[in-house]
Amino acid sequence: MTNATSWPDGYVALVPVYNHHKTVAAVVNELIAIGAPVIVVDDGSTDQSGEAARSTTADVLTHEKNSGKAQALITGFQHAYDKGYHHVVTVDADGQHPIDEIPKLLDASLDCSAAIIVGSRDMSVAPKPNRFGRWLSTYGVRIACGRWSGDSQSGLRIYPIPSTLSLPVDAARYAYEIEVLIRATWANIPIHYVDVKVIYPEDRVSHFNKLKDNTITCMTNVELILRRFIPFRQFLRKPKKK
Repeated sequence: MTNATSWPDGYVALVPVYNHHKTVAAVVNELIAIGAPVIVVDDGSTDQSGEAARSTTADVLTHEKNSGKAQALITGFQHAYDKGYHHVVTVDADGQHPIDEIPKLLDASLDCSAAIIVGSRDMSVAPKPNRFGRWLSTYGVRIACGRWSGDSQSGLRIYPIPSTLSLPVDAARYAYEIEVLIRATWANIPIHYVDVKVIYPEDRVSHFNKLKDNTITCMTNVELILRRFIPFRQFLRKPKKK
């Protein structure tokens, strides 16, 4: 098994942020401390998140208006691809992902570079609504793609950029991370799950809108479940550099 004792060439960390000025700089600096080049996408924050990110050495991109996590990820993927990176390690800006868990994902990615690597969170420490939400979305993924996913909502992942950008994923906001797993399964892109710890501090700020985002997620799952039983070819998109 490959041991990621140093940050591998061609990999970049991506931190999408929206109104997490208290935690984003700490997350970025921890990533830099383990050798990661870092891209931050400030998704139209109305607090000082952008300024906090720019206080580090990260490459900071800015959306003028909040566009949702899906668009922040896509912006970061495309920018990383244009810069010559071939893998992106996504990390949430709220501090829920212990940075010292990332080498586990890097090991798995280096062993199978074609795979999407997902940090499957230990939800025993999570609030009950979060545990139920993960179970519900994961069950929808199971129906849509025919296999049980380890954690369909985790934001701690490693994506191979070209194959990920080729997937015809159209879901908005947080549902993007669910649809990409289903589309990847249909396209025979391997998905590997690695058990990781997670942090849920009492003062954690989440921008997951229970009504809006659960509705989008449910609609996405229903659409993809129906799509599974309609046998027509999935067209892939060819990623383009600027």
